[in-house]
Amino acid sequence: MTLLAADPRVPRRDALLRPETMAGVLSQRLHAGVPVEACERTYVKYRVGDSVRVVYRYRVGETTTFAAARSGRSDGIPAPEVDAALYPFPHDRKLEALPRLPGELIAWAAEQSATARLDGAYAKVQRGDGERHGLRALADQDAVRVPRILSDDDGVLTIEALPGRRLDTLAGADRAAALRAFGETLARLHTGGANIKRDSPSLSFSRLEPARLATAAEVIAAARPDAGDAARRLVERLGEPPATEPVTIHGDANLGNAVLLDDGRVALLDLEHLAIGPAAADVGQVVANALVSGTSARAFLDGYGPIDREALAWYTAASLLARVALPAVSRVREDLLPRLVRLL
Repeated sequence: MTLLAADPRVPRRDALLRPETMAGVLSQRLHAGVPVEACERTYVKYRVGDSVRVVYRYRVGETTTFAAARSGRSDGIPAPEVDAALYPFPHDRKLEALPRLPGELIAWAAEQSATARLDGAYAKVQRGDGERHGLRALADQDAVRVPRILSDDDGVLTIEALPGRRLDTLAGADRAAALRAFGETLARLHTGGANIKRDSPSLSFSRLEPARLATAAEVIAAARPDAGDAARRLVERLGEPPATEPVTIHGDANLGNAVLLDDGRVALLDLEHLAIGPAAADVGQVVANALVSGTSARAFLDGYGPIDREALAWYTAASLLARVALPAVSRVREDLLPRLVRLL
């Protein structure tokens, strides 16, 4: 990983992130030397100066399975050649309910969450209760469509699978119409889509607070010294966010968390960050991602309607730093890392 500065605390980071290297490690440590094929990295969480967690999906013979690796640990299956421990699915250091997850595993964020596909539903296990709280908060309203909780038992949350297509898979005229509907959905959420306690500290939106932006800039500077000055200058230019009236927000608004239904409406997914905060935080995140992908956000903004332009500019820039540039480092986004300085 020549795009990231050397990290003395994680000396084997690049080997852990290299599928070719890990295919050999998984073969020797988990499968007695049986060759590993189609080894694909599906999840990364890199904490600069601390650790890296990575999940691989791979094939052995006719069987496709998953395994996680955690740097600097010894409580799993030792893999000293990469200074890590291995955790073959369904073993996880933090997800005690993972062995009880039914269905076909489709996503595993080691030590954080996992999702499996069932017939007409999804089953999830998570460290926190954010998804449960978000779905329950929106259960008794009809302004926005969200999945229903089907069961919640023994640490496994089962929710309905909404029939439709995720917005990040659409193109052309379908995409433009869906973006407009997405804007309309967020506007409805912001204008009273949920009856939740607005004075609850646990629901206060804090992901783009100035202190967190400053921390994000320092993390970026440590991992990519060439981008450090740009990140710090952006934080200085941003200063404090404009004062706005708090509303109910999704908290992680992006095209992957929205589904185009058959009736043309857009439903919202992954509600673990549902919060009370500025509407522009949701809208700015969508606009920031559009800027990075080189696509237009006009249809989305038209669907959303009027918004405070000063707040939108602030939260778009803050999202570029904390929701695009920082994850480029922490998730090792090789599509974004070469563009980091220019983005900032």
